[in-house]
Amino acid sequence: MKKLALLACGALFAFFRHTRTGIAMQAVSQNQLAAAFVGVRVGRMFSMVWALGAGVAALAGVLLAPLTFVHVNMGLIGLNALPAAVLGGFGSIPGAIVGGLVVGLMEVFAGRFGPEGLKDIIPYVLLLAVLLIRPQGLFGISLKRRV
Repeated sequence: MKKLALLACGALFAFFRHTRTGIAMQAVSQNQLAAAFVGVRVGRMFSMVWALGAGVAALAGVLLAPLTFVHVNMGLIGLNALPAAVLGGFGSIPGAIVGGLVVGLMEVFAGRFGPEGLKDIIPYVLLLAVLLIRPQGLFGISLKRRV
């Protein structure tokens, strides 16, 4: 399971870094108009991003199902992905991986050594702390525009 998750992360990293489609997806996410001007089909990229997201979510579900029971509140697990992505920095796959590891480790330590409800709120406390100190995330790039 862990090897397959690492393989999927590596494949996504290579896809976004070394393929024309991955680079076009990044271009559309940064500036749709400029991407359209250089010939990227923006509507097609949107469709491909949604398909890729659905595929990654399906893979995550397949990898998670043997570890936990399937129940109605499983969607709450995905709520911790937002603090992990913000912590690592949007647009940085290695940052998202590091952010996920930090959030996961902090949850485990808070559940083991802290009071009962601390485990559930620690991702959002981390989220607030990172937004106060470094709004672009740990691995994010700060873009400043002069107007």
